[in-house]
Amino acid sequence: MVDDILMRKAEVLVEALPYIQRYKGKTFVVKVGGGILRLPESKRTILQDVAFLNSVGIRTVIICGAGPTVTEEIERRGMKATFVEGLRITDSEVLKIVTEVLGAARDDIKNTLESVFSTKAFSLMPESKVLIAKKIHWQKGEEIIDLGFVGQVTEVSTHLINDCLKEGVVVFAPIGISPEGQLYNINGDTAAATVAQALGAEKLIFLTGVPGVMRNLDNSDTLISILNSGQAENLIKEGIIQHGMIPKVKGAIASIKSGVRKVHIISGNIAHSLILEVFTDQGVGTEIIENGQVPNER
Repeated sequence: MVDDILMRKAEVLVEALPYIQRYKGKTFVVKVGGGILRLPESKRTILQDVAFLNSVGIRTVIICGAGPTVTEEIERRGMKATFVEGLRITDSEVLKIVTEVLGAARDDIKNTLESVFSTKAFSLMPESKVLIAKKIHWQKGEEIIDLGFVGQVTEVSTHLINDCLKEGVVVFAPIGISPEGQLYNINGDTAAATVAQALGAEKLIFLTGVPGVMRNLDNSDTLISILNSGQAENLIKEGIIQHGMIPKVKGAIASIKSGVRKVHIISGNIAHSLILEVFTDQGVGTEIIENGQVPNER
């Protein structure tokens, strides 16, 4: 008699089959928050999931964050981390720290994929011009605030990314470079959304420290499983979506309107949340879709 556990394993694989068939050859852009990457077990299961995606023919781009580690390093060096509406003020010394910390996170992901999960990966440095950027100024009311070396993406090297995707997973940090060679610190969520749009990605996935979009941040039972772009815009206006979730959801809305089929915001603290979200009927986080799109077509 076949063991019940073995039968359940077979059922899980069968459930995943249509999703594997649907997404083979498609491109996923995955933004992994820096807080998640600091947790060894979460990082391991996320990268194992990415290795699985790659093994079934899904082209995967990882954009890594490292915000908490950057802040700690700034403070360790006797400086103060300063933000304006979520954007880190980045002088030349802070830019050096951002570049070092994000570079280490990027290379660690690449090395882990290759050494632990036998998955070919490419670590793209800012100097490869994967993200071309320009300086931004932040306007708050009548005041224009100089954020230092903070930029926004003006061009994505889709040719470079697609060439690397033919061979394996692509990993890079949200650091852009100007045509003149100046590096810029870029909001990771916004960068990921811009990359997903440029690549015409099937999915943009944000892996963060919370279950997804919640009506009450203190109650995970208020998780919203499915939102269309119009509903998401209203939740921002109503103040239900706040703080660090705002750039994710704004990036999701822009991506959906630019042709990315679906955006997912999920917890990186749930073991194998990436696989559960992509390859099961129910999913585990928040799925954002276009107005009028059929919700149950994950």
